[in-house]
Amino acid sequence: MTAFAPTREPVAQRIAVLSVSPAEEDHFYLQTILTNPRRTLYPDLAFTMTAKRTISAAMSALKQGRVSIVMCEYDLSPGSWKELLEFVEGLSAPPPLIVTSRVADERMWAEVLNLGGYDVLARPLNNEEVVRTITSAWSLWQHRFRIPAATAQSAGGNAA
Repeated sequence: MTAFAPTREPVAQRIAVLSVSPAEEDHFYLQTILTNPRRTLYPDLAFTMTAKRTISAAMSALKQGRVSIVMCEYDLSPGSWKELLEFVEGLSAPPPLIVTSRVADERMWAEVLNLGGYDVLARPLNNEEVVRTITSAWSLWQHRFRIPAATAQSAGGNAA
């Protein structure tokens, strides 16, 4: 008798995430969350991640048009998450910006949302909360800018 192993369905969509943080461990941890093969939340989605340590490097990546979600550390130096948000908002289909911080509180959350950011995630990051927040932001972004699924999959969905 042959045992049948469950087969995983092919990935239907890919979400291109840009991670901006001066700390290499932040990128590593986010990559681990996004590529976890045992993830049960939204298993039909896959994530690609580009890591950048500075705002200028992040802006260069955004100009390439291969990003559908931006995650950045609250405390960026030089510059700030606000500078990155201002740049993102100037794009033709601005990807949602999610801010991360070890000291996330209601004041910070209100500030980020009032200035146009999508959300604030407290670090250490919670695996399910990261996936849920990114997919929610991506879904809203696709709907808002009428990004076809095929475009979003092949190019990250954002054209600079």
